[in-house]
Amino acid sequence: MKNIIHVTIAGVVATWWTFPDSVKGCCNHVLRDSFYKSITSHFGSICLGSLVTPPLEILRGTLGLCFDAYVQPLSNDPLSDLSVLADKSVKSDTSYPSILPDHSSPLDGIIRCFNNYGFTYVGIYGKSFTESSRTATDVFKARKWGGVVTDKLIPFVLSMMSIVITLGSGCFGLVVEEFDGYSFTNFHKPTTTAFLIGCAIGLVTSSVCMKVISSSVCTILVCFSLAPFAFKIEHQDLSEEMRKSWGGSWLDDLQELAERNKLYDSYV
Repeated sequence: MKNIIHVTIAGVVATWWTFPDSVKGCCNHVLRDSFYKSITSHFGSICLGSLVTPPLEILRGTLGLCFDAYVQPLSNDPLSDLSVLADKSVKSDTSYPSILPDHSSPLDGIIRCFNNYGFTYVGIYGKSFTESSRTATDVFKARKWGGVVTDKLIPFVLSMMSIVITLGSGCFGLVVEEFDGYSFTNFHKPTTTAFLIGCAIGLVTSSVCMKVISSSVCTILVCFSLAPFAFKIEHQDLSEEMRKSWGGSWLDDLQELAERNKLYDSYV
């Protein structure tokens, strides 16, 4: 279900990226068409990616922790270790994605064919999941954005928010059971049952909402790597903000090349 949402949101955000007037309203035709394709023509790719990608991501994260712990052990000088950690942490100034560290893994070869950004390409272009994953990996590698797309900060924050909402919903169900006199079930442990039911409702609701956010972030990264100038034309203010925060020298090179070609065409 989550990856169906991912593919659906990818189609909607990609359309908004270049044709914002087509995505007005809550239940517009772009959303309906994208959802219909995700449960029909794209359903096979979604099932394949949902089956293979999560175990690979977990295994890669585990190997990454082992690799960092054993291949790069800490030195005997605590101050030097702190300085190294400080250099790898988030800086106060604006940094381009191309200079962020990109951690390698023994599973990089197979993850090139199975990664979460494949769902984004499936939603945008409708290609097979393996082809979409390879295309996404190659584009990010060409942009030198490996450190950004493999960073787990946003998924970690969204997971923490989902946990907080889940526990809060469980506590709310407990309060309703204890003080409002409402009985959820006829079991012998009503408080425990009320807490678990509240947690289940909160988990499902928050998971759907957080998946919408994470899918939008993935699609924005993909669209910004593929069509930055289309975004600048349709959303100038947002584009300027994105360029300052997530830009890179490749954007300036492409713009300079486009201006040269335009100037050459004018003379010809």
